[in-house]
Amino acid sequence: MRATKRMLKKLILGSKWIIPAVVTVIVLSQFLFIHNAAGMQAEQGILAQLNQKLIDIEHVMNDAQALQVNVLSPNVFGEAQKNFNNAKSDLAKGKDVKGISKNLTRAEELLAVAIKNAKEAKKQLPYAIKAREDAISAEAPGYATDLFDQAERYFLDAMKEIEDNDINGAIKRAKEGEDRYREAELIAIKASIIGSVHNLLKEAKDVKADKFAPQTFVKAQNLIQESENILNTDRSAQATAREKAEEAKYEANHAIYLSKLIQDKKRDDKNWEELFLSYENELQKVAKDLNMEVNFDGGIINAVQAIEFAVTAMNDDKKELAKELDQTKKDLTEQRKKVSTLMSELDATKQQEAGLKEKLEAKRRQEEKIKRIENLFGPGEAIVLREGDNIVIRLVGLNFASGKSVIEARYFGILTKVQRSIREFPDSPIVIEGHTDSRGHESANLSLSNARANAVKSYLIANMGLPESQIQSIGYGMSKPIATNETEAGRTKNRRIDIVLEMSEVNN
Repeated sequence: MRATKRMLKKLILGSKWIIPAVVTVIVLSQFLFIHNAAGMQAEQGILAQLNQKLIDIEHVMNDAQALQVNVLSPNVFGEAQKNFNNAKSDLAKGKDVKGISKNLTRAEELLAVAIKNAKEAKKQLPYAIKAREDAISAEAPGYATDLFDQAERYFLDAMKEIEDNDINGAIKRAKEGEDRYREAELIAIKASIIGSVHNLLKEAKDVKADKFAPQTFVKAQNLIQESENILNTDRSAQATAREKAEEAKYEANHAIYLSKLIQDKKRDDKNWEELFLSYENELQKVAKDLNMEVNFDGGIINAVQAIEFAVTAMNDDKKELAKELDQTKKDLTEQRKKVSTLMSELDATKQQEAGLKEKLEAKRRQEEKIKRIENLFGPGEAIVLREGDNIVIRLVGLNFASGKSVIEARYFGILTKVQRSIREFPDSPIVIEGHTDSRGHESANLSLSNARANAVKSYLIANMGLPESQIQSIGYGMSKPIATNETEAGRTKNRRIDIVLEMSEVNN
C-alpha cells in the first residue's frame, strides 16, 4: 500500500513518471488479484475438506448411537457431540477454520474413546445391559416409573465408573441397577398382563359378584392367581401367564354379567319366567337350525340333551365324511399317478412309433436308391448284390488284360456308373475287392488282384475327389472263388472286381 501511495505521488509531481507509473500500477493490481484468487481457492479447498470431515464424523456418531454408545459412555459421547455441534455451527457461520478443525479433531478423538468405553461396558456389564433392555421392552418406564428411574441412576453411575476406568466400581453399581431393572420389569409385565383383570375383579366385587355369582367369581380369582404365580416363577413364560389371564378375564366378565342378571331378576319374581322363556326361545332357534324339534315340558335339560345328541350325530357324520373325503383324495392321487404313468408310456410309445416310422422311411429311401443303382447297369456290365447290410456291385463287364492292372478307356463308362452309384450313398465307406482265378502262382495272383483293386480305387479318388479315409482296396487273389475253376466259364466269373458299399456304417 505504501508503495502504491508513493507511486501516486510521483504521478502527481511530474508527467515524466506517468507512463511507467501506470504500467507499474496495472502489474501490481494483477499480482494482487492473482494472489487473492489463489488464497480464496485454497480456503475453499480447506472448507470442502472440513465439510467432508464433518459428514464423516456425523455418520460415525449416528452409527455409534445405533449401538448405544451414547448410553454406555454418556459423558464422553456428550463431550464429543458438543465439540461436533460447535464445529458444525462455526462452519455454517463462516468462522475461523482453525477453531473448526480443532473442534472436529477433538470430537473425533472423544468419539473413539466413547466407542472403546462402550465395548468395555458390554464386556464387563452384559447382564445389567440386558436387564435394562428387557425392562424397556416390558414398558417399565410407564408401569414402574420410580423403580426404573432408580435403576437408571445406578446404571448411569456404572457407566461413569467405566469412563473413569474403575471396573470394580462399575460392576457394583451395575448390579444395583440390574436388580431394580428386573423388579421394574416384573411389575411392568404383571401390570400389562394381569392389571386389567384385577380392575375387572374389583368391578365384579363392586356389583357383588362374590355374593350373587360366587363360583364364577372365585374361579376368576384363582385363574389370575395362577397367572401371577407363573410370572413369579418364570417371567419368560409370559405366553402361558397371558392365557391364564385371558381365562380369568372371561370369568370375571361372566361373574359381573351373572351378578347383574340375578340381582335384576330378584326384584320381581315374574322376571324369572321371562328369563327361562328367553333361554327356551334361543334353544328352539338352535334346534330349528338342526332340523329338529324340542319340547320343554320336561325341563331345559332334556332339550339340551336332545340338541347335544343331534350335534354329536352331526359330528360323527362329519368325521365319516372327512374320512371319505380323505380316501377320495388318496384315490384321486393314485389315479393321477396312474394317468401320469400312462401318459409317460404313451409318450414313450409315440416316440417309439416316430422312431419306427423314421426307420421305415429311411429304409424305403434306401431301397429306392438301391433300385436306382440296379437300374444303372446293363446285364453285361455289373450285378448288384446284397450281402447282409452291404451292397456289392460286381463289375462283370470290367476286364483287365492278362497279368495287367491297367484300366482300359473302354471301361470308363462302367466306372462312371459306379461313381453315380456311390453318390447315392455319399457317406458310405467303400471297399474295392480284387479277385483272380486259380491259374498261376498264388502270391502272383494275390499281388495282381491287389494291383487291380488299387487301380480302381485310384480312378475313383481322382474322378470323385473322395477322401482316402473313405475308400480302401484289397486283393484276395484266388482265395474267394464264386464259381468252379475247372471250367473257363467258372474262371471268368472268379476274375472280378467287387465294389462293396458298407451300409451298416451308414445305418448306424
